Amino acid sequence: MLYLLLNVAVISLPLAFSWHPKIKFFHAWKSFWPACLLVLAGFIAWDVYFTHIGIWGFNGAYLVGWPIFGLPIEEWLFFICIPYACVFTYYVLKSGHTRELGGKGKVILAFFGVVALLLGVLNVEKAYTVSATIPSALLIGYWLWKKPSWLGALMKTFMILIPAFVITNGVLTGPFFWEWSVINSQPELILDPVVWYNTAENLGVRLFSIPFDDFFYGFLLIGLNVTVFESFQKRVTY
Repeated sequence: MLYLLLNVAVISLPLAFSWHPKIKFFHAWKSFWPACLLVLAGFIAWDVYFTHIGIWGFNGAYLVGWPIFGLPIEEWLFFICIPYACVFTYYVLKSGHTRELGGKGKVILAFFGVVALLLGVLNVEKAYTVSATIPSALLIGYWLWKKPSWLGALMKTFMILIPAFVITNGVLTGPFFWEWSVINSQPELILDPVVWYNTAENLGVRLFSIPFDDFFYGFLLIGLNVTVFESFQKRVTY
């Protein structure tokens, strides 16, 4: 149940504080849930296909065993729990962030976009790399073109969430956690990751246990959720 418990841990506090009188994130649910489900549809289609052709897969030892379209139920929940926690964080930070993204911030963002584009173009034969980097570059280009007022708050959110991303993804992708051994009556290091990758289809570079491509994947997931969320926010009347 490791993957399931990880999802629960990620969403528990943001969900509990959604009714906090100074936050009231539940008021934004009319925008969040349609945005989340719309982005989820695209990522699930991507996930189902990549799992089917062996770009990545899941270790059944850490799953409850309820697959839907070839994906474990935990993977479906991932695309709800992670966006909820991240958009909640963004929503809280945005309430106290009044400055738009400055010139230096735009330069850094543009640099990141160029890096993403180059990595995609130079690695077109690697399915995971190109599918994570090119859309990330396009999303950054869209932001720099539209110059949304909330972009500064989003970049601040990304910076704050990096440690949480490393911990969460580290649990899923590598031996950074322990389990209690019933046989030996002591904690033992888990060597098999929850999520495995076909290294021929990614950059083959890891930060700790995390494939470097995952940073673009996570950036795209959260960036799209916030972008669509803000689009719905403009249309919702409370």
